Amino acid sequence: MSTSDPGSKPMGYLPNLPPGRQPLTHPPPGRTANFEHSESNSIRGNVCAAVCMPVIVILATIRIYNKAYVKPGRTLDDYTFMLATVGALIYISLVIALLSKGFFGTHIWDLTVGDLRNSPFQLVLIIEVMWGPFVWLIKLSLFLMYLRLFEVLKWFKRLVWAGILCTGLFYISTSVAKIVLCAPRGGETYVIAFSKAQCGSTKQIGVVAGVFNIISDLYLLLIPMPAVWNLNTSKRNRLGILACFLTGIA
Repeated sequence: MSTSDPGSKPMGYLPNLPPGRQPLTHPPPGRTANFEHSESNSIRGNVCAAVCMPVIVILATIRIYNKAYVKPGRTLDDYTFMLATVGALIYISLVIALLSKGFFGTHIWDLTVGDLRNSPFQLVLIIEVMWGPFVWLIKLSLFLMYLRLFEVLKWFKRLVWAGILCTGLFYISTSVAKIVLCAPRGGETYVIAFSKAQCGSTKQIGVVAGVFNIISDLYLLLIPMPAVWNLNTSKRNRLGILACFLTGIA
């Protein structure tokens, strides 16, 4: 980065510092840049991971034990569940690795131009691309469980297959879009690729994905309700089954 070209200077340019030690932006009023002992919010992500990972492992162990000893026999949704569990653990581990690099979770005014390394952005792209397929695996395991439980209902099977196709196409397309928009081309570095306006448009993809997540979760919750309510059992049992679907651990 040339310091003689004003257009190439970072927003927080200070003439008394070498190029590699220039802050990325000026600190807000009342704050000062601290390159050596900067504050970081990464501890929040690490705490969340420390809570979530044991819960995931415990619930997965309970299901595997149940399938192995209590009610032997595995079905297709068991395999997709195990893949989704492994995917979730890999995803969380990569997020922890990203936070441990000290770049993400740190205030931008505590970062220097020299902190813009390729490796964090490579990891960011990997995490962003992996997110879609892993989320789909989670939903796929639930859809396949529905098929197993209510396979005799033709109208229900149509709804389930529609859900599988729609969610699969959506989540795979988000991953492809992130690769197209943010992957470096023609000798570009990841820093340059991520600084382009087209990569910034992935924020809109994130918003759309958030809305789609809510809609698809509601779809997963609502479609078994008519089938459960028509079961030949007591009202108490039907409410109990619906409660299991509501928790997502049935």
